[in-house]
Order: sequence, then structure tokens, then C-alpha cells
Amino acid sequence: MEDLLSIFNSMSSGENMSPFLAVAILILAGLIGGWIAKLIKLPHVTGNILGGVLIGPAGLGWLGGYEQMRAFEPLSTFAMSLVAVSIGGHLSYRRIHNSLRRIVSISFFEVFLSVTCVMSAMRFAGMDWPTTCLLGAISASTAPATSIALIREMRAKGPFVKTLISAVALNNIFCITLFVLMRTFVSAYFESGSPVGQIGEALALTSYHFFGALGLGLLCGYIVRLLVSKLHHHEFSILLLVIILLNGLAELLTLSPLLVNLFFGVYLGNSTEVAERQLTTLVPLEPILYICFFTLAGVSLHLDAVVAVGYMAVVYTGSRMVGKTIGSWLGGILGRCSLRIRKQMTYALYPQSGIAIGLVILMNNDNSIPEDMKHVVSAIVLAGVTIAEIVGPLCTKAALKNANEHNQDRERLVEFLSEEFVKVDLKATDKWDAISQLNTFLMRTHRVEHLSENELYESICMREKEMSTAIGEGIAIPHGHIEKGPAIQGVMGICRDGIDFESPDGEPVKLILLIVTPNNKRDAHLKVLASLSKMMSNQKIRNRLIAALSPEDAMEIIESEEVRDYNYFLETANDASS
Repeated sequence: MEDLLSIFNSMSSGENMSPFLAVAILILAGLIGGWIAKLIKLPHVTGNILGGVLIGPAGLGWLGGYEQMRAFEPLSTFAMSLVAVSIGGHLSYRRIHNSLRRIVSISFFEVFLSVTCVMSAMRFAGMDWPTTCLLGAISASTAPATSIALIREMRAKGPFVKTLISAVALNNIFCITLFVLMRTFVSAYFESGSPVGQIGEALALTSYHFFGALGLGLLCGYIVRLLVSKLHHHEFSILLLVIILLNGLAELLTLSPLLVNLFFGVYLGNSTEVAERQLTTLVPLEPILYICFFTLAGVSLHLDAVVAVGYMAVVYTGSRMVGKTIGSWLGGILGRCSLRIRKQMTYALYPQSGIAIGLVILMNNDNSIPEDMKHVVSAIVLAGVTIAEIVGPLCTKAALKNANEHNQDRERLVEFLSEEFVKVDLKATDKWDAISQLNTFLMRTHRVEHLSENELYESICMREKEMSTAIGEGIAIPHGHIEKGPAIQGVMGICRDGIDFESPDGEPVKLILLIVTPNNKRDAHLKVLASLSKMMSNQKIRNRLIAALSPEDAMEIIESEEVRDYNYFLETANDASS
């Protein structure tokens, strides 16, 4: 009996526990927490975190103290690496070229104002300048894992989701770069008494971290592309190996693993179709890794830190939220975002976890910074992370729901009607020029295999010469066929001046939808043509599209309820027909 009690006591304290048992307890706590959260309409992420708090040092202490939690860092780092690769893949030029202005604008201003607000508030609260600079730089970070996990959970898709993911990716690039710069200045201040003489060194170190991560990420991306093109049946193994290798090399070269993996994902997302497709091979791993990551985040939360730093944690968190709210709103205005995106983005960027903790670790490894300052910054940031990881997921989930983009991650009949495939203010001399421009646009924004731009243009023109594809009421649907492809692809051009398209009613064409159909999708081709004809024949929809000033304006119309009636989910239609 005594032996059994001693075993139970050692397990309860986390002493001498098998790593396998510890991971099993971790996953089980996360699963149960997520399940309970779902029952009471909370995000799964919040349930995972609270499950971790329960079994962690702040709760029952089943996994030991905070020192024992360091053994789980490789697991957490690996999970963050997968998130970084995934989020980097979303920075694909063909996906964001129409929304680049608003993404950059939102990211820049929310980072700038969150840093400014935190520094001002902490300085007003009595903090010295070096401490204020470090806290300001760290405050800019937004947790990408939280955003991605909630998007997956809610099956969200649309302009707001695309803006959120891309803004978070840029946010972390800005944040890490700014932190390296601030840390160097602070180190120089304590080493020489003035950071002014160390500006060159600070800029050099910042450049090393940024361009070193960029070079390593791009190099490994290029290697993966070559390997995958030769070894078609080992995509998953190759990608997994490279991510592990990237983390090891980043640690060896004192670079940020997050930044390296993010640039690696950016390369894959902007490379060949085969390379881009590799990003989907890791999807099956995501659920279990997210559970581990967020449960670990809960285990590592320092609830005692909130009490220890008192009102300073509230000042830090409050000023950070104010900065991100105002910055997102201002960035949205200057980036010409729709009101819907501006409103929801103001509270979608509150989560903060892994990156902030990683930056704190980097700071603690800097011997030139005084220990008492490290303790103060660590305590305030950990307290802020604790508050942000409880409040942040609730805010992000509400933003996704209020944006009306939840449960949209399903294939629609006309899947190509999205923002990145819309060209507003099309200028063309005649219909052949319009077809040529849209053909070039389609080749730039889609992955059209086994066919050159000229060959595709000739295919579309051949069909057009047989009979005009104008259907009247200012609409034309030129189309062509390709040998094979994953789906029907297309783009939309808006020409307000109108083009002579030999319409049956003699009216100039102002809306042109260019579509390309693989030979194995000919059955769906007729359905798509019928859907587009009905959709564009609706005078209200047609007039609003013609008046659209930007691709985002057009997307707001395309996402409206009346358009969704025509552009329906495929599985819904299949269920209805069966």
C-alpha cells in the first residue's frame, strides 16, 4: 500500500514520470478541455488552454513545476514551426495581390500603434526606457497558432480570413525584426552607456536575423521543390525532415525558427503548383499538434505572475489591446478596407502566446541585460500572455463569426469567384484585347498546367470565333478547354466603359467572366455557365458589380446572400438531389 501511495505521490508531483505518460496526460487534458469548451460554446483553443492550466503548476501540478516544462519545448517549437510554414504559405502573391495594400497597411499600423501605446503607458507607469523598449517590441506579436486553429475549427473562409492570416504573418515578421533591433539597442545601452554609437551594430544584427532567416528559408524551400519533383511518393517525409532540419539550423545559427519556417512556407506558396501542394500534406498532423501546443500553453501560464506584477500586467495588456484596436482601424481606413473587415479586425489580433514567450527566452539569454530587468519584463509579458490567451481566442472567434465567414470552407459551384480573381477597371480596345488581358491575368493567378499562355488564348479565341459568348444585358462568358486540371478556373473583368462583344441585344459588355474547363470537368461546365448566366442576369447584382471600385468591393457583393443562392455549396446541392 505504501508503495502504491508513493507511486501516486510521485506522479502527482510530476517526479520521475515517463515522458510518454506525460504526453498522454497532456493530450487527454487538452481533449477533455476542448470537448467541454465545445459544449459551453467556447473555442476549442480556450478549452485546451484551461485543461493545461488544470494539470499544470498553477493547478494540480501533475506534470511538475515550471522547470520540468522546459522538457516540452521541442514539442511546442515543432508545433509552432508547422503553424509558421502554413501561415507563410498563405502569403502567396497570386492569393493576396489584390489585397496587398490593406494587408500591409493593417499589419504596419497595428504593430506601430501597439508598440507606441505600450511604451507610452509603461513609461507613464514609471518604467525606465530600456524596459519600456523591450516590452513595446514584444507587445506587437500576435499568436498565429490561435488564429489558424480557430479558422480551422470554424471552417472559415473569405476576404476577412485571408486578411487576418496574412496580417498575422506580416505582424510576426515586423515584430521579430523590431525586437532584435530593440534588444541590441538596450544591450548597447548597458554596455557603453549610450546606444547611439551602436546603431551600426544594431542594424547589422537585425539584418543578419532577417536576411539570414530569409536566405535559409528560401534555400530549403528550393531544395524541397527539387526533391519533391524527383521523389513523388515521399512528399510528407521530405517536408517533415526539412522542418526539423530548419529548426536545428536556426538554433545553430542563432536565428528565429519561427521566421525561418515562415519564409520557407512563403517560398512553397509562391513556387510551383507541386511545391505549393506540399503544404497540404501536413494537415493531418495539425489537430494533435494544436492540442499539444495550446495545452502546453495552458500548462506554462504563470497565474502567479499576474498577481506578482499587479496592475502593471493590466496596463501592459490594456494598452496593447488599445494599440491593436486603433492601429487595425486606422490601417483598415488607409488600406481602403470594407467596413466589415475594419470592424472585425479591431479585436481579432488580441491573442499572444508562443512568439512572445520565445522573445522573452531570447532576452533572458542576453547576458548584457541586467537580471532584475529580465525578471520584470518576463513577469509582465507572462502575465500579459496569460490574460491574452484567455480573452484573445474568444475575441477572434467572435470576429470570425461576426464577419459571417464561418462554415464557408467548402467547395462552391463557381469557386473562382473570389477577390484574387477579379480585375476591376478593365481597359480594352475591343473584345480580343479584353480576352487577351484576362487570359494573361488568369495565367498569373492560377496554376494552368501543360498549356502556355498563347495556347490558352488561341483556344478561347477559337471558341469565340464560332459564336460570340456575349449573352446580353452587358455580360459575356468567353471560355476554353484544357487537357486536364483540378477544377474549372476563371477570372472576372469589369469594364465600366463597355466593349463591343457582338451581343445579341447589341448592348456593350461591361462584365466579362473568362473560364477554362478541364476535359474531365465538362459535366460541371454547363452547370457553371448556367449559374453565371442566372447570377449576372440579376439586375441588382449586375449593377453593383459594375460600380465596384476595388476587388474587395466586388467580393463583398459576391459574398452577399443573394449571390450565394446561385453560387451554392456543391455538397448541399448533391444532398438535395439525392
